[in-house]
Amino acid sequence: MDSVFGIILKVHHDSVGDTSQTVLLGKTMLDWVTLSLGETSAIAIDRPDDAEWLGQLRSVADATEKYTVVLYSDTPLITKKTVTDAVAVAENGNLNVVKMTRGYVFRTSFLLSCEKLYLDNTYYFLEEDFLTADSPHNLALITDVMRNRILRYHCERGVRFTDLGTTVVEGDVVIAPGVEIGPQNILKGKTVINAGAKLLYANVVEDGIIGEGAELNSSRIYHSYIGERTKVGPFAYIRPDSIIGPDCRIGDFVEIKKSIIGAGCKVSHLSYVGDCEMGDMCNVGCGVVFVNYDGKNKFRTKVGNRVFVGSNSNIIAPMVIEDGAFIAAGSTLNENVPAGALAIARARQVNKTEWKGNKFAPKNENV
Repeated sequence: MDSVFGIILKVHHDSVGDTSQTVLLGKTMLDWVTLSLGETSAIAIDRPDDAEWLGQLRSVADATEKYTVVLYSDTPLITKKTVTDAVAVAENGNLNVVKMTRGYVFRTSFLLSCEKLYLDNTYYFLEEDFLTADSPHNLALITDVMRNRILRYHCERGVRFTDLGTTVVEGDVVIAPGVEIGPQNILKGKTVINAGAKLLYANVVEDGIIGEGAELNSSRIYHSYIGERTKVGPFAYIRPDSIIGPDCRIGDFVEIKKSIIGAGCKVSHLSYVGDCEMGDMCNVGCGVVFVNYDGKNKFRTKVGNRVFVGSNSNIIAPMVIEDGAFIAAGSTLNENVPAGALAIARARQVNKTEWKGNKFAPKNENV
């Protein structure tokens, strides 16, 4: 049917005020209603139960459109198909008014000239389209329906989900076809998952960009970029404004904060990299801490290419470690390291063979 119709949204109020701005999976309920209408424009009016609402409708109705559809802002599950079906009922039945489960279709000429509104017909649709967010329970039901609609959208475009029941994807998330997403993943905000990526078990990604072929496992990523073919986790924490290059390995219990990690780097386990700019092909051992805070100010560390940082080292910023440097395990550094140098910053080992204080040593009765 080619009938043209306009949309008017009636902003719903309950006992606590305007519910249209309640956020549901990253968008307000009013946003979801508007989004469902596609390219059709909508005008919002306030106080839907006001005695003068007929006057409000007339003031915003467009006389050039054959029908005027009135929807409620607290029914975020409404679909454009439901609206067009209701308009078709009005057109095919030559009706002035069609009452939907929640909403109306008016012939615009009737709306602009009638003395009072009356109902020619009531048209009923799937009840889920008109679930009303008038209680915490109903809001939870609506959230679940909307969650499944979003997942269905991505499934139809080739995204492969292992467990739909435990997966949450918000409305603005972009996922490429062929991406594999396992159980208990939560994708929020403006997240983008590129082709070939795999999200294994229990990741949270918010406003993150995940490169092609990257793999995440049980990790948290916020407002950061993960490069192509990079593996993250399990149990890694990528804090905001971090950039991880391609072909990297960010392992278990590693925290990255506001840092740039170059291509091919390995930070495999139990390390903290904060406020650091790291070159390519570096290796950071177990238990390394980039000490970026002196109790008052934050400082940055710059690390060159092909630098090796031995386990259990502390890098006290501000500092520059140049290309090819090698940091001996257990070092605490507070001076710059030249290119290709071996840096050792630890006390000399002394063995006291005459010491008798080891309570775990076997007793020598002859002593």
